[in-house]
Amino acid sequence: MGASIAWHLASRGARVVVLEREPAPAMGSTGRSAAGVRVQFTTAPNILLSLYSLPVYREFAERWGHDVGYQAIGYLLLVPHDKWARHLEAVDLQRSLGAPVEVLDASDARRWIDFSTDGLGGATYGPWDGVIDPHLATHAWVSMGKELGVDFRMRSPVTAVEPRAPGWTVRGGTETFDCDFVVNAAGAWSGGVGALAGLDVPVGPKRIQIFLSAPIADTRTYPMTIDLATGVYVRGEGDRVLFGLDNLDQPFGFTEGVESEWLEHVLLTGVERFPWWEEMGVDMKRSWWGYYGVSPDNSPIIGFHPDAERWVDACGYSGHGIMHAPATGVAVSELIADGAATTVDVSAFGHRRFGSGAAVEANVF
Repeated sequence: MGASIAWHLASRGARVVVLEREPAPAMGSTGRSAAGVRVQFTTAPNILLSLYSLPVYREFAERWGHDVGYQAIGYLLLVPHDKWARHLEAVDLQRSLGAPVEVLDASDARRWIDFSTDGLGGATYGPWDGVIDPHLATHAWVSMGKELGVDFRMRSPVTAVEPRAPGWTVRGGTETFDCDFVVNAAGAWSGGVGALAGLDVPVGPKRIQIFLSAPIADTRTYPMTIDLATGVYVRGEGDRVLFGLDNLDQPFGFTEGVESEWLEHVLLTGVERFPWWEEMGVDMKRSWWGYYGVSPDNSPIIGFHPDAERWVDACGYSGHGIMHAPATGVAVSELIADGAATTVDVSAFGHRRFGSGAAVEANVF
C-alpha cells in the first residue's frame, strides 16, 4: 500500500519519504498474505476498487516492465442454499458494474476441484480473479518509486508525530522530518501511528494463519475456493495447496505464531466440504502467520482524517489491501494533489461512515 501510494504521488511531482520499520520491503504483513485478488464483493465501492486494480495487475508487465506474479486462477465461491438468493443479487451488481462473473451449478464447479455439494445452492466463478506475488508487486513499486526520487528509509519506525503549521513533524528512526502531508498506510499498526498524533484511527491487528499442505497428486490448478458456509478456503500452490480460515471474531492483538490447535479447527471445519483433506498432509514448517489491519466494518478507511488537516489514512483493509493497492495509490495521490479523488470514487470509505447506516460488505474472507 505504501509503495503504491509513494509511486503514484511521485508521479504527480511530489517529494515523498517512506518510513518503514522493517529492513526491506514486504517483510511485514504484505509478504505474509495469501495475495488473492477478486471482483466478487457485495458493495459497489469495493467492486469498483477491484475493477480498477485487477487490470493494473494483469497489465503491469506491459505497462511498466515489472512482473508482479499475476495469475488468473479464479475465485470459486461455494454458496449454501440460505445465502444463494442474496449472493445472486450481488452477482447482478457485479455484472452491472462490468465484472465478469459466472453462475454455476455446484456439480459443474467440481471440474476445478473435488468437494461435497451437500447444502449448496450453487457456485460462482470470477475469471479475472486470482493471485499476485506480494513481494514482486511491492518491489516493483519501490523500484519505480526510486526512479522518480522516492526516498525509502528502512529500519525507520515512526516514534513521534506532532502537528506544525502547515503539516506535520514526524520522527522516524533517528531522524526528524517536516512534511506538508502524512499518509498513514501502516496496515495493522495504523491505529498506533494515528495515536501518536492524537488521532482516533479505528484499525487494529488480528492474526491470520495460513497453512501449506504436503505435496499432492492432483495436478489441476485449484482456483481460490471458498466455502461461504464456513469461510474455509483452499487454492493451488505449485504441487501443494494453501488453505486456511480467517478468525475475524478474535480480539485485537499482535499474537504471534502458527497454532496446531487452530490447524485442527480448520481441518475439522473444512473436511466435510473437502473430504480429501482427511488424507492431506500438512507442512507446518512452511505454514505461516501474519496480520490483518481490521476496521469496524471490515472495509478500508481512505481519506482525510476529520480531526486533522493534511493527514490521510489508507488502512483497515481487513485482508483486502493487496488487491486494492493500485486503486488506493491513485486515489490518495489525487486527494493530496487535487483535493479530491476522481479516477476511483473512495468517498464511501471515509471516517464518518461508521454508525451512519452505510452498506456493510458481506464478502469478507
